[in-house]
Amino acid sequence: MSLSKRIFAAFLAFIIVPLFVLGSVSYLVFQNVTQEKYAEQTELTLKAIGRNINNMIKEANYFSDFWVTTEDSVETVEQSLDPEAAASSPDDVAGNETYEALLEKERLRQRVLLTYPGIQSVTLYRNDNRIVNVNFSKDIPITKADLESNPIYPEVLKKFGAPVWIGPNEDPVLNGANNLFTQIRVLLDVDTLTSKGILVTRFQMNELARIFSFYNSQGSSDRRYLIVGRDDKVVFDNQGTAQGQSIANFMGTRKGIDIRSNKKYQSKSLVFDGEKSLVSVQDLDLERLGVGDWKLVMVTSWSYLSGDMVIVLRWMVAITALTLVFALVFNLMFVRRTVGFIVRVVRAMRQVERGDLSTRVPVKGKDETSILARGFNSLVARVSELLEDVKQEQRRKRKAEMMLLQAQIKPHFLFNALESINILAVQNEGRKVSKMVQRLANIFRISIQQKEEINIEQELEHLTSYLEIQKYRFEELFEYEIDVPERLLANPILKLTLQPLVENSIQHGFEGIDYLGRIHVRAREEGRNIAIYVEDNGIGMTNERLVRLTEHGISSLEEMQEDSPETGERRGLGVGNVADRLRIHYGTGYGLLLCSAPGQGTVIKCIIPKVAGE
Repeated sequence: MSLSKRIFAAFLAFIIVPLFVLGSVSYLVFQNVTQEKYAEQTELTLKAIGRNINNMIKEANYFSDFWVTTEDSVETVEQSLDPEAAASSPDDVAGNETYEALLEKERLRQRVLLTYPGIQSVTLYRNDNRIVNVNFSKDIPITKADLESNPIYPEVLKKFGAPVWIGPNEDPVLNGANNLFTQIRVLLDVDTLTSKGILVTRFQMNELARIFSFYNSQGSSDRRYLIVGRDDKVVFDNQGTAQGQSIANFMGTRKGIDIRSNKKYQSKSLVFDGEKSLVSVQDLDLERLGVGDWKLVMVTSWSYLSGDMVIVLRWMVAITALTLVFALVFNLMFVRRTVGFIVRVVRAMRQVERGDLSTRVPVKGKDETSILARGFNSLVARVSELLEDVKQEQRRKRKAEMMLLQAQIKPHFLFNALESINILAVQNEGRKVSKMVQRLANIFRISIQQKEEINIEQELEHLTSYLEIQKYRFEELFEYEIDVPERLLANPILKLTLQPLVENSIQHGFEGIDYLGRIHVRAREEGRNIAIYVEDNGIGMTNERLVRLTEHGISSLEEMQEDSPETGERRGLGVGNVADRLRIHYGTGYGLLLCSAPGQGTVIKCIIPKVAGE
């Protein structure tokens, strides 16, 4: 992975992802804290509402107890409402109550209504099948048969005087057409505590709506209050839309809250009536007052709860987005520029590794990158200068080596040639001496030229002069043959290349032989090179000697420069010099190859380029 990709991955991993995680965790924590804090506040509110509902039921029970425990019972009130008794004159009341008594009972009835104005009707189902009904509104009582067949009736008898409450929508038959709160109890004789019948009282609980209206006015209309009664039916809904329906219809398939749990208080975030809300459930604990297992449910819209949180979240998102924008700008303007500079420096270094010392890094700005660029450029320039100095030094060294090698060749050959001329002079061979001097002059004419290279034709001319001189010296020792195609004669070759090779065959290859030696010089093209072979039929060399020469290389001359036991000269001095000159001048891949075997002669292969300098 490239440096820019690694930095961008680090930017994602250490900046963007942590910011995203921080925002998500902050949102979830804030949401959880808000839910917990509001749930605590909601519990207090529901407890306060529960106390008000408890007091409301207690007050209604007190009213019912008043009617049960006083002599002014339902029968008395019914008699005060008898139209025939009310129409009788004061003088015609034999066997009947006086008019003043009727007025007093009317005032009693009014006092009862003032005691609890929410009452709508009172119905007594006497044991003698007589029904006594006091109705303060157009409310139709149920029949005694419907009452006795209702599932609630056995519970009423079991409680024997204690009230049993039926909330609106819990039982449409008992609640009546007006769907009122209904209290049912056994009416007992206060003296004998025997049953006198069943007393059914219906109430209009306007106070309930005022309670919820009071607590809603402190908050928002986003709060919804419900009372859940028997069979999970909604007894009361301050919005009026859920009354009479099952609470399960509004809580979806995944409720999350068990309405009938034994817990006094529950609170959880869930979807209620298609909207995410905080649903809190409080047990009203009204069983001792005769009310069933009623639950008070408070539903608060999550949008209302998260109003402030949404504002904070928006600010958080805005700040995070702004931070990311600044981070991206920083990444593009600074990090990307720095990475780009590093990449350019790396590319320049690779070009320098490939040998391109003209490479330079552009200098931009005035920061540390510009200092680094100038330092890199200065370093490359200095390396280039030092390399050029080394090249110059190498060229001077190679030239000095060439001059030294040539200097070694000239005395060596001159000594041999003069020795041959001296022998001929002693033998009074004047003609031969003349020819040898002529050949020697021809050799020196080519040797003293300032050029390092001459063409093959001149080199062969030089070689022929040398061989003729040697034939004067060693008659009947060897014969030679030169076979070089005419098309190769114009190609350049280092001067004094072939003569030392032939000299090696004469002095060392033919040493101690009792047969006529032969030297064969031939040339041919091999690809882009020219191969010149110098072959002899001399004594050759052993494999061990060739192996040592191969391991050390011909250029080392350690084996070939041993002193000759017969002459005291250094053996192979010319061949070693030729190998060094060819290697220095033409480079690796050019030079000499030797092939030899004892009694089989020696073949020296000289490889030079077809065109000098290639």
